[in-house]
Amino acid sequence: MDTNNEKEVLFNPGCEPVVEDEERRRLLWLMAEYFRTIGYTDIKARLPGFMPPPILSGTIEDHRPDFTCRQSDSARTPIILEIVTPGMVEEPTAENRWSLLASAAKLYNAELHFVVPKWAANGPVDPALKRRLARMELTANRVWTV
Repeated sequence: MDTNNEKEVLFNPGCEPVVEDEERRRLLWLMAEYFRTIGYTDIKARLPGFMPPPILSGTIEDHRPDFTCRQSDSARTPIILEIVTPGMVEEPTAENRWSLLASAAKLYNAELHFVVPKWAANGPVDPALKRRLARMELTANRVWTV
């Protein structure tokens, strides 16, 4: 890792090679194991023991996706996946990150997936996430509730 990237990681937690938040990490482990089990390849995850996905360069900030892989279809369609916890749904900094992930998905003909916990103290997370994405004019290929 060169010095510029090291500085970037220090100031932008979205570029860290490993997710530090326990709730996000649990959901990420679950999805990594699920996709590996169904035969998806080129799995990269922000988890210990995995190669992290590459950092995506944005005009405002750079970000590292939480997870990327290729499906087992004939096109080996890429997936870019983001873990979203209840506290992240309305987080102002999420807009730049999610916009960059959506742009990268279009650029690479990838599917954009979001993963949210099935239960949260304030109610279901997926309707709130879908409303936020709609306000941002972003479309997810799939929102997983796990």
